Amino acid sequence: MASFQKPISTPHLDRINPRQCINSRLRKMHRMINQVYMARIKPFGLRGSMLSIIFIIGKNPGVNQKTLAERLLLDPSTMSRDLQKLVKKGWVYMEKGQDGRHSALYMTREGYELLEEVSPVWEETHRQFSEILGSFSLMQIDQITAAIQQSLPQIDD
Repeated sequence: MASFQKPISTPHLDRINPRQCINSRLRKMHRMINQVYMARIKPFGLRGSMLSIIFIIGKNPGVNQKTLAERLLLDPSTMSRDLQKLVKKGWVYMEKGQDGRHSALYMTREGYELLEEVSPVWEETHRQFSEILGSFSLMQIDQITAAIQQSLPQIDD
């Protein structure tokens, strides 16, 4: 077994405090909140971003995949994969638009029934986290999100 030794001078690494990493802190918060949401929607056959996708389609019948991906900040492969699962489960259907590159997305009757079942669960979970965080923290989250969206250049894949 090798003994520990610092092999080289690491002045850049020495300045780093991982506990101050903004990305790490946000990801930790996301994981904590996401675990609760995912545990509560799993019994409905939903995972990951699927609930956000069907909420948006349910509220915006005919939305196209590109608009949906942009709104949710999902990469095209995740968007396609999740949509395929939703179509396969019979909750969403795609209708080819005039422009063959953009299909219109709609909920099926079964999809709307699912939304009616899962919405109260989402509402209760949302209410609980709203209570925990409080209105001021929620407002700060919105302000932080807006500041980042306005300040960062768009990244092209």
